[in-house]
Amino acid sequence: MANGWTPERKARQSALIRAWKPWERSTGPKTAAGKAESSKNRQRALDAARQEIESARKALVLAERNLERLGQKPRHDLMAILAMTKHF
Repeated sequence: MANGWTPERKARQSALIRAWKPWERSTGPKTAAGKAESSKNRQRALDAARQEIESARKALVLAERNLERLGQKPRHDLMAILAMTKHF
């Protein structure tokens, strides 16, 4: 096979995994408090992404203003692009 997984290798790996039973030692929250805390992970990641996008927007606006201040015309109308994409 192109990816190196022959039928024999697959069968051997499958048998090893069934013997190891990794699902019995899976990690993750076990208590109600732990589950409540881990349920917030998605929101934290979204908040961090939104903050990063907002920081990038501010940097683009600042760069555009600096170009205008120096008498150069920006290659793109960043403000119009940002206005169209501001859905976060």
